Amino acid sequence: MAKAAATTTSNAANNMLDVLIIGAGWSGLSAALKLSQAGRKVAVLEARERIGGRAFTHTWSDKTDVNDKSRTVAAASASDYWCDFGCSWMHGYLEGSPLKALTDRYGIAVTIPAARETVVVGEQGALPRELAQKLTANLGKAQEAAKGVAHDQSASPPDARTSLADFLYSDQSPLFAGLESEGEKKAARDLARMLHIPLGIELEKASLKWHGFEHAFAGTDAAPKGGFTSIINKLVDEITALGTAIHTSQQVHSVKDQHASSNVKVTTTQGHEYVARAALVTIPLAVLKKNAGALFEPALPERRLATIGRVSVGNLNKVLLHYVQPWWDANTGTFVVLPSAAPAPPSVTGEQKKLWELYASTTLIVSSLAGDAEVGKGASSSLLVMVGADAAKQLEAFERLDAGNALHAYLTARITGTDAPRPKHVFYSRWAKQPFTGGATTSPVSTASGTSPLDFEALARPLWNGRLGFAGEHTELNHRGSAAGAYVSGEREASRLVAYLDKLHPREQGKL
Repeated sequence: MAKAAATTTSNAANNMLDVLIIGAGWSGLSAALKLSQAGRKVAVLEARERIGGRAFTHTWSDKTDVNDKSRTVAAASASDYWCDFGCSWMHGYLEGSPLKALTDRYGIAVTIPAARETVVVGEQGALPRELAQKLTANLGKAQEAAKGVAHDQSASPPDARTSLADFLYSDQSPLFAGLESEGEKKAARDLARMLHIPLGIELEKASLKWHGFEHAFAGTDAAPKGGFTSIINKLVDEITALGTAIHTSQQVHSVKDQHASSNVKVTTTQGHEYVARAALVTIPLAVLKKNAGALFEPALPERRLATIGRVSVGNLNKVLLHYVQPWWDANTGTFVVLPSAAPAPPSVTGEQKKLWELYASTTLIVSSLAGDAEVGKGASSSLLVMVGADAAKQLEAFERLDAGNALHAYLTARITGTDAPRPKHVFYSRWAKQPFTGGATTSPVSTASGTSPLDFEALARPLWNGRLGFAGEHTELNHRGSAAGAYVSGEREASRLVAYLDKLHPREQGKL
């Protein structure tokens, strides 16, 4: 990764920055690239020591010790394994995703996964294939029916407080079509709980009225080989080659409007001051919720603070279990493990019992990373487990090895019913605990009073006569909650700032 630049910047007139960008995640970097390409003088401040924000690729090798909790291997090699713990997919890769232009330009190969078998695991083990397929098809139809109810122009819209769960579990929902026993219907309800993972919130908190309101990139899913950090590194290289400095380990303490000079002054907790003609804030929404009230001078308008406060931030965490060899059927691509009311075995006690009960309370999506790909190209004898919504937040209270070993015991009991050697490497995310993230991404519109998709548009509106801009996935109505959404938000604000600066601070030929 490109090295951080020195962390001092003069505010003399000849060194005046055009734009100071706060945050070096997807949105901050995309804005920095476009502004730099436009010939504007830009600097980026990043609170973390690493660049990329919620784009984070973990790497490890067969030599990585079980007690090693390093984010990446010390000396990278072609035989290393990798796994993304933030954004995982480029959705709509062949249907218009802006991230395709990046992988094409940088020559980064991508993987478009082939269809592999999905096994749904119920209380008594794997469900019969025919039943699992019926449940999955019913869930898809129920989601489409929910969108139909939400968008029916010939009927009154649902009350905003009506939840997605209210419809999915109702008699009019296709979720239960063709199901006879109460056990099958319970399995259908439990399978629907897997939506907690992409939603980031419980079904009972997602508003039916706004379900499917957005028009996000969709279609072909693709993953960059080497992980999303490989794209971030190339972005950083291009940005810095254009002369833009990225200052890491710089936590912003205050953002002040210098109205008299039409500039913005930014101060960091490390004691550095930066002055620019405009500032672009790409701080994640969960962090703004904690800091926005005291971060800006003058304070943000009450209406903006209220919007920041009511937009929901979801929770999603991943747990990686790496083994010497698979103990599961490696031909299976995904296990969907439904909740279980069965008690933990007597041998499981203390923290391990609490974790067992946590895993058993929710629906887990378990992806097998064992496949036909070669080592170093994404394949490993590993399981990647996704935990969503409230359970994801609760998981963060436990330590890494406790979480991994308890999950191993739970999955072996549920999937095969037999013992297997413990994983040789465990890694997990705790996004809500990260002080510069505070959660996963924004969730769909919730049932909370007063919320609507317009909140995402409101969060994107510039302030201070255009000098203060905002970008990030939380500012994109259609592409909320995605890497592509963050990226296009940065491009959106860069275009706006170029027009703003060209009007107020036109460039002379060959000069800024």
